[in-house]
Amino acid sequence: MRTEKIWKTAVLASAAALLTGCRMTGEEAWAPREDAAISIDRKGKITEYLSEELNQSYYDFEELKSMLDGEIAEYNAARGAERVAVTLAEQEDSRARLVITYTSGEDYASFNNVEFYYGSMINAQLEGYLFGGTFKEIKDGVVVREEMDGSGIFHDMSDTVVIVQGPLEVQVPGDVCFASSNADVLRSDVVDASGSEEDGTVSVLSEEDQEDPDRVYIIFKED
Repeated sequence: MRTEKIWKTAVLASAAALLTGCRMTGEEAWAPREDAAISIDRKGKITEYLSEELNQSYYDFEELKSMLDGEIAEYNAARGAERVAVTLAEQEDSRARLVITYTSGEDYASFNNVEFYYGSMINAQLEGYLFGGTFKEIKDGVVVREEMDGSGIFHDMSDTVVIVQGPLEVQVPGDVCFASSNADVLRSDVVDASGSEEDGTVSVLSEEDQEDPDRVYIIFKED
C-alpha cells in the first residue's frame, strides 16, 4: 500500500522541513521546500520526507502512525528483512512530520506503488525509457539552456538518471546536468520535479502506454 494512501487519504502526506547533511562542495544543508521530498545517497538508499497540516479534528495522528507501522511490518515480513523503516514520526500542533528510509529505489517504488528508476542512462533505455520530449541543460545549479531535444542529452552514457513521478522534490548524490522540462532546478543537486506540463515533455514506456506528464527525468554526474 502506498505510504501516501495512508497519510493523504486522511490528509496526512507530503514532505518535510528537516535538514540533511551538507555536500562536500560546501553548499548549505538541504531543507526540502516542498511537502513531498526524497534524498538519494550514493548507494541508492532513499530517505523520504513528508509533512502535512492535520486540519481535521477527527484525524488521529497515533492511529495513522499505527496503520503505517502495520503496512511497513507486513512489507518487511514478506521480504524477510527490514527494507523500510520510519525514522521520525511526530506531531507539533496541527502539523505532522514523517521520515521514512528505504533500502533501495525498488523498495521505495514497491512500497509506495509509484514509478521510480535510479541507474545508468543505458540501462534506463534498455528498460524502455525513451527520453523523449524536451530537456533543460543545467550547470552548477543554473539553467544554461531552457529547451533542447532529448537526443542532445546522450553525451555521456555513464551519467546517472533518476526517473520519478511528480510532484516531488529530489536531492541526488551529484551534480544535475539535465532535467526534463517539467522540472525546476533549485540548486546543483536538487530538483523540484513538479511534473504536469500541458505539452507533455516526457515519453512513454511502451507503445501501449499513454504519455505521463508527471514523469520527470533528472540526469546527473555522481560525486
